[in-house]
Amino acid sequence: MDQEFQNKKKDFLQNFALARPIMTVLGDEVRQEILLALIESGGQGGIRVGEIQKRSNVSRSSVSHHLKVLLDAGMIRMRREGTRNYYYIDFDNSTIKPLIAFFQQAEPMLKLCAQMSKERV
Repeated sequence: MDQEFQNKKKDFLQNFALARPIMTVLGDEVRQEILLALIESGGQGGIRVGEIQKRSNVSRSSVSHHLKVLLDAGMIRMRREGTRNYYYIDFDNSTIKPLIAFFQQAEPMLKLCAQMSKERV
């Protein structure tokens, strides 16, 4: 059981390392508001900065800054139509997947850690 635990722990810590940068990006409330606005507008092919600004009550320059952070992190995508940019979440190509995998493993791993602690006592 100990080797199995060590292997599961190693996988869990690797997923944590992959998820950590995304957790850092999501730690900002403005970015959380922007993601919420993008989720709420899902299925529309994306929304523009002005619409995100209205939904998040943040200045246009602040929205643009945070959109760049989200784009650089690979969490969102941008589609250009002429001079207009539309922002959207592309789940199939999003870097958010390691975060999801980490949280799916969290509860079973914590239970396994508790079990291992009891066995060692």
